Amino acid sequence: MLTRVLKRTFTTQETRTVDAQCLPLKPTWSIGSLMEPVDNGISQDQFERLLSLSRLKCKDRDQANGFKKDIDQLSQFTKHLQLHDFKEEPLTHIWQQEKGQLVREDKETHVDGRELLKYAKKKSGNFYVVKGTMPSS
Repeated sequence: MLTRVLKRTFTTQETRTVDAQCLPLKPTWSIGSLMEPVDNGISQDQFERLLSLSRLKCKDRDQANGFKKDIDQLSQFTKHLQLHDFKEEPLTHIWQQEKGQLVREDKETHVDGRELLKYAKKKSGNFYVVKGTMPSS
């Protein structure tokens, strides 16, 4: 376990050839590398507890093994992400601020729901009335 972590740490520090935009010419990681086991995954007791809490029932042993495999893969992927220290600012816009779509400043307004009732097509007292999907609606 420790050698795998050390190996990964030191192999990510090597120099890479890049193009004019400083993008690597060869892939630096793959989805497969993120799926490599970090630990043994969840135990059978944890798996059964998770099934109980989620109210999932397995038809047979193969389906249960499939669920456990999927949970283990998701868990491994998450643990790989947690190993890295991302010191980036959270993404607030998809576009760069000086390019692309202009983003407006939202003005915070407070409107009482009772005020909005005057625009309702149908209402009953202080409640909105909407057409339901039942025949009696």
